[in-house]
Amino acid sequence: MTPKQLWITVAVSATTALIAGTFYFVNKSRQSYEVVLTKEGPIKEAIYGLGTVASQHKFSFKVGVTKTIESIAVYEGDLVKKGDLLLKFTDGVVLKSPLEGTVLDLPYNAGENVFPDRAVISIENLRSLYVEARIDQEGTIRVKADLPVVLSFENLRSRTFTGTVHSIYPSQGEFVARIHSENLPAEILPGMTADVAIEVAHKDKALLIPVRAVNSGYALVQRNLGKEKVKVEIGLSDDEWAEVISGDLQTGEKVLIKR
Repeated sequence: MTPKQLWITVAVSATTALIAGTFYFVNKSRQSYEVVLTKEGPIKEAIYGLGTVASQHKFSFKVGVTKTIESIAVYEGDLVKKGDLLLKFTDGVVLKSPLEGTVLDLPYNAGENVFPDRAVISIENLRSLYVEARIDQEGTIRVKADLPVVLSFENLRSRTFTGTVHSIYPSQGEFVARIHSENLPAEILPGMTADVAIEVAHKDKALLIPVRAVNSGYALVQRNLGKEKVKVEIGLSDDEWAEVISGDLQTGEKVLIKR
């Protein structure tokens, strides 16, 4: 190979490497950002908590003094109506159900002595239910009666159920929202847990930006083949989108999110 040929080969190789390096840099730069468009639409802000299903109507009976059971008329799992016979004691006392419900706990047998420290029988109405949701202090300040609620259960993720906040109150160092729902299915039972979303605010029309696109009050926007930091003020937000209250942004702008 002549010196001239060697020079040409080196020059071509260097140019090729430069082009490849430039392409790699640009490609890598593009891959380091996810591009998402701002949009216009509705936004809801919710307070989240973990709820436990409970029965609104329940009955538990304890004796005042030691007694002996003469006979038992029901079994655990039985559905009873108000006034149905539950059991008799040897001293002639007869216990009848004060409500319609299901016998959940009946730990004694006929002929056994019962003592004041333990319930003889427990009954709950399994169709008259509510949800107790534990809410943190910050969220509690924004939760009010009659706010709409969405409930979801782990084994029924394809379905959601609506309800409303009945009341909110402190209990044993926690803040509890009592939620009533009229459309809970029969498979939901007391003791089950639910994810609770209490809607505290909403707008039907707002300029929306991905929550992940806002960092320390700024969003990175792609403009004129370059990147520009835009100061934005955020209003309502959910897990994915946030309302833009102020800032130099329009619907359909490309915001960049670091991968």
